[in-house]
Amino acid sequence: MINDITLLFTVYANKEMKQYLVSGRTAQTLYALVEAGKRGITALEVNSWAYRLASYIYDLRHDYGLDISTTAEPHEGGKHARYHLITPVEINEVGSSN
Repeated sequence: MINDITLLFTVYANKEMKQYLVSGRTAQTLYALVEAGKRGITALEVNSWAYRLASYIYDLRHDYGLDISTTAEPHEGGKHARYHLITPVEINEVGSSN
């Protein structure tokens, strides 16, 4: 995945359709969530680029109104968060911000 990705995406919620343009790591996070589907993602699974995954998830929730659930998964030594995209999203265009 490229670092300077941009996504044009459509959100279908509350019988409304809205389009947004998102870029950078937040766009990569959205792309990863869409690709993962019901499996969702963890910071460990995207650790090669998502150094601040919780922050990117925060942005998607608060700046774009996406419903993203967080579940705690046990692992050796503790727990980690798994994020699942709940809001139906359609990626319309993938591009580069250059």
